[in-house]
Amino acid sequence: MSYLVLARKWRPQKFDEVVGQAHVTRTLMNAIVMGRVAHAFLFAGARGVGKTSMARILAKSLNCVNGPTVTPCGQCESCRAVAAGTAVDVIEIDGASNNSVDDVRELRETVPYRPVLGRFKIYVIDEVHMLSLSAFNALLKTLEEPPPHVKFVFATTEPHKIPVTILSRCQRYDFRRIPTAAVVERIRKIVGSEGIAAEDAALALIGREAEGSMRDALSVLDQVLAAGVQKITAEAVADLLGVVARSVFYDLSAALLASDAKRCIEIVREVDRQGYDLPIFARGLLEHLRNLVVASVCEDDRGLLDLPEDEIDDLAAQARSAGRDTLHRLFKHFSEAFEAIARSQHSRILLETTLARLADLGGLVPAADLVSRLEAIAGGAQPALRSQPPAAPSRPAPKAPENPALPAKRMSGDDWGRILDELRRERPALASIFERCVPQAGDSPDVLLLCFDKGDGFSASAAEDRERQQDLEAFLTKRQGKPVRVAVRQGDMGGAPVAVRKRLEEEENERRREEEARQHPVVRQAVAELGGAVSKVRLKKDKERQT
Repeated sequence: MSYLVLARKWRPQKFDEVVGQAHVTRTLMNAIVMGRVAHAFLFAGARGVGKTSMARILAKSLNCVNGPTVTPCGQCESCRAVAAGTAVDVIEIDGASNNSVDDVRELRETVPYRPVLGRFKIYVIDEVHMLSLSAFNALLKTLEEPPPHVKFVFATTEPHKIPVTILSRCQRYDFRRIPTAAVVERIRKIVGSEGIAAEDAALALIGREAEGSMRDALSVLDQVLAAGVQKITAEAVADLLGVVARSVFYDLSAALLASDAKRCIEIVREVDRQGYDLPIFARGLLEHLRNLVVASVCEDDRGLLDLPEDEIDDLAAQARSAGRDTLHRLFKHFSEAFEAIARSQHSRILLETTLARLADLGGLVPAADLVSRLEAIAGGAQPALRSQPPAAPSRPAPKAPENPALPAKRMSGDDWGRILDELRRERPALASIFERCVPQAGDSPDVLLLCFDKGDGFSASAAEDRERQQDLEAFLTKRQGKPVRVAVRQGDMGGAPVAVRKRLEEEENERRREEEARQHPVVRQAVAELGGAVSKVRLKKDKERQT
C-alpha cells in the first residue's frame, strides 16, 4: 500500500477546517447561504496557504447532494469524488503546462455541456498566471458570460501577472500567510491524532520555518518522521532543516545583556563548528533581537509577535530583565552591522567582533529614569555650578621670602621660558614636570637650582627623580655647550618672575575649581544615585562665565 503524505491526508475537507483564512471562508459561506455565488473567483496567495483546498471545498459545497450547503456531507458520490480528485464535474487544470491558446480553445468546447452528477461544472485552473496572453484573450468571452451551470476558480501565487481584463471579471480573494501560532496548533493536533510524541519547541521550529505555509510545515513533519525518530525533538528538527535551535539565540542574547563577550564568541564558534551558515544565523539573531524589542514595547498586544504563546512568554521575560533602551541599542547596532556580515567572505570574524563590541557596551540607564533622578537630586540641592560666582583663591597671596635667594646670574626668567619652549618640542613629558619651577642661583656656577613651590609636592617629587634630572642635564649641556648640573628644592615662590607666578596661580585656581565641581552636592548625589563616575570636568573661561 502506497504511503499518503500528511499534506494530502490532512487536507481540509470543510470550510471550518481551513486554517488562517477566516476572511475568505466567511465570505464564501455567506455567498452560498444567500445564493449569491459568483461565476468566477480568483484565489491569490503564497504557496501552501489553502487556495486549491478552498476551491475543492467550494466545489463540494455546490455539488453536494444536500447542497448548495456550507457543510457538505462528505459521504455522497460527488463529495467523495471531489475529495479523491476524480470528480468528472470538477476539472482541475495546471496552468503551467496547459497554457497555450489551443488548450483554452479545448476548454471552451467543453463548457456548453452540462455536468454529469452535480449541479455545476467547475473549472479550477491552478497557476493561472502562467497562461499566455493569447490564451487569456481566448478565455475572455467565456469568462464574462459563461453558461449558468459553469463556475471558474483561478488560483495563483502571482496575481500581478494576470491581465486586468481577466481580473475585472473575477471576484478576488487574497489568501494570507498562516500565522505561526496557527500552524503550530494545527500540526500539534495532527501529531496527536497520529500518535506521535513531539516537543513543543520542535513544533514551534517547524511552524517558524514553514513561513506561513501549512503544506511546507506538513512536508517538514513528514521528513522528520521519515528519519525514524521515536520523538520529534527540537534538535532533530534543527539538524534536519540546517537551522540553529532557538535556545541558542536566547543564550546569545543573554550573554550580550550580561556583557559576557567571551561567551558570545564561544557560541559563534560552536555554531560554526556544527557547520551552520553564519549569515543565516546572523539573520536569525537579528529577528530574535527584533522580537525582544517588540515584546518590550508591546507587552499587552501579543498579536504583533507571530509566535507560539510559550515562546512569547520567554521573550517577554528576557525583555523585561533587559530594559527597552538597551534592546533598542542592541538591535540598532547589530542591524547596522548585519549587511556587512551577510556579504562578507569572513562573516565569522565580523560576527564575533560585532558581538564582542556589543557585549562590552554594557547596560544603559533609561533616559526617563535618568532625568527623574537628576530632577529629584537637584530639587533639594544647591544651585547649579554655573550660577555660582567663582570663589576667591584659597591660597594666600605670595609674600616676600624670609631668606630671598639670589636670581641666577647665568639665566633669567625669559631664558628659562625659551628653554622650556625647546624642551616641549623635544621632550614634552619632561617639560611638563619642570615647567612648574623657577631657576635660582646655586652654590656653584655650573649648578642650576630649580625651585618648586612648597605646596607643589607632587611636581617636586617627580623632578627629584635622578633619571629625569640627568635627562634635563643632558639637554641643557647640549644647548649651553658646557656641562650643567641640576638641583631641585622646595620653597617659597615669591621671588619668581611675575609671569611664572601668574601661570602657577591660574593652574592652581583651575585645579581648585575642578575639585569644587567634582565635590558639588548635585554631582556627588548624582554619582551615588546612578552608580557612575565623573570622567572629565570642563571649566568655562572667565568670559564665558560672565556671559
